[in-house]
Amino acid sequence: MIGYLRGRVVRRAGEQLVVEVGGVGYLVSVPAGALDRVGRVGADAELHIHTVVREDQLALFGFLDPDELGLFELLIQVDGVGPKVGLAILSTASLDVLRRAVLSGEVGPIRKAPGVGPRTAQKVIIDLQPKLAAQRQAAGLAPTTVPDGAQAPPDQRAAQVEEALRGLGFTPALARSGASAVDWKAEPTPEAALATALRSLGSRGR
Repeated sequence: MIGYLRGRVVRRAGEQLVVEVGGVGYLVSVPAGALDRVGRVGADAELHIHTVVREDQLALFGFLDPDELGLFELLIQVDGVGPKVGLAILSTASLDVLRRAVLSGEVGPIRKAPGVGPRTAQKVIIDLQPKLAAQRQAAGLAPTTVPDGAQAPPDQRAAQVEEALRGLGFTPALARSGASAVDWKAEPTPEAALATALRSLGSRGR
């Protein structure tokens, strides 16, 4: 398993680099922003690697920052987000912007990535929000503020969840059904309520 490469860039093609290490050229897919930071052909590159091994393929995904690699590895744990989509998400915005988007429940920066629809963007937020919040807490950083909508009356919050579900493609009837499954005392934040509603709907049609 390859976890790190340091060598000379011998070719750049699209969002891929060929990095020569000990006479061997490794083809590495990198986020779009990394290409400018790596530099020209002939420059030295230091990449933190995630290796994907399949029956017919060995693919390397490289990152200049171990924190960027860490976010990538969280992204590809989300249902529907494979390595290519995870790389596309990291190519749309900086690490800080993506973290803030997840923690604040803002799907906009995530949806900019090709192949990411509203439902996948919401899954990313629902899955990653508690993990990133836990990382902030472990690092001694201030917790994120609870959205204002969390203090709204249950009827108003239910309407917000219904609207979000309709935005994800569910029919009005399914959206109402999902919102009705939420226990507003147990799920005080909009993100937690939406997660519960989505789980209650499971794989039912839109």
